[in-house]
Amino acid sequence: MSGMLRLPSLITCAGLVCGFVGLLFAVRHDFGRAALLVGIAALLDALDGLFARRRGSECEFGTNLDSLADLVSFGVVPALALYLQALHRLEGLGVAASAAFVVCGALRLARFPLVKSDRWFVGLPIPPAGVALAALCVVEPPPLAAALAAAGLAALMVSRLPFPTLAGLAALGRGRTSRFAGRPD
Repeated sequence: MSGMLRLPSLITCAGLVCGFVGLLFAVRHDFGRAALLVGIAALLDALDGLFARRRGSECEFGTNLDSLADLVSFGVVPALALYLQALHRLEGLGVAASAAFVVCGALRLARFPLVKSDRWFVGLPIPPAGVALAALCVVEPPPLAAALAAAGLAALMVSRLPFPTLAGLAALGRGRTSRFAGRPD
């Protein structure tokens, strides 16, 4: 019970509530507000991890709760919103693109605790992928472009490509890179 009452877990729950309310806005075809809530959830996702690390209160409960909240806020909400906004016009292809995004997001979240690095993520993390997909709802892309974007982001999430963490970006900014794929030393 004590893990549920920690500040990082409460922040994670606030992000999950953003995801839930974002779903409600998406169903009402208010894609701008749904995208805004995905953005707020991203901010809360960054804060919960920051507070957990700073307070030394990282725990398995918090990690699992964070993954569940991320799947809703950055997987289900953007995929449903984009489906309702554009992908439904493609029928089965639209369903496949939306479902692929959600499934690849879940796979990425399942892999996250297994691959640890302070400077690199393996595959695109689901928060930036979800924010990008939600942003597409605001610009109202043609259905085929939306499907290609969803499929491309899904593929990047499950790829083995390195994406820098904030610490990795800071190291790159200081010019500390190795010869292998620009990875920080």
